[in-house]
Amino acid sequence: MDDRLYNKKLECPVCSNKIEVTQVKKMGYRIASRDTDFCVYYEGINPILYEPWVCEFCGYAALEEDFEGISEKGKDIIKKNVTPHWRARSFTGERDYQKAIEAYKLVIVSSKYLQAKSSTLAKISMRMAWIYRLENDPKEMDYLAFALKYYADAYEKESFPIAKMDESTCMYMIGELNRRLGNIDEAVKWFSKVLNSPEARKKPTLIESTREQYQLIKEELNKTRSQT
Repeated sequence: MDDRLYNKKLECPVCSNKIEVTQVKKMGYRIASRDTDFCVYYEGINPILYEPWVCEFCGYAALEEDFEGISEKGKDIIKKNVTPHWRARSFTGERDYQKAIEAYKLVIVSSKYLQAKSSTLAKISMRMAWIYRLENDPKEMDYLAFALKYYADAYEKESFPIAKMDESTCMYMIGELNRRLGNIDEAVKWFSKVLNSPEARKKPTLIESTREQYQLIKEELNKTRSQT
């Protein structure tokens, strides 16, 4: 195994078996750049590939930060709905994109049975979209659409912060996802909300990013009009 990775031992909170999960050492990666939807490009190992933790014995899967927080009711739900259909296999060691996507899909399965918050499902969907982007796979757009749906639902129904985002950052994300999906009118609406938000005005970087995306929309619209 790559020496920038290591295995952590813990007890599965669902089945109580001793398991191992692979993590990335802090010296194993460095941020190189970010996309406008916060997709991070890394030099070294991409830690996003290792965020899903999977129990090889019962099939329970969750993002690292959520794995050990499952409720007693949740444990029973996994044992009843996931474990009977589980084919035992390990997810430790180095992960390529396909192995990471498989792990994320298992996280989605467990999350849906556990009726996870929309913000959680949005976060998972975004990470899958980013991995597909790194592969130049058009499935990226499908998962951006899922993320948009879940972020919009979370914005309406959940209390902030959600998925570590405050309200203005969430508005920006909804606007940017709409832009990337070609929903121009919706993108303009959400970017306008950010620019008119007193909270957002305290965040110069967010305001600057929003204005840049707003200008990009104007340029795209002008280009389209000139071609018709």
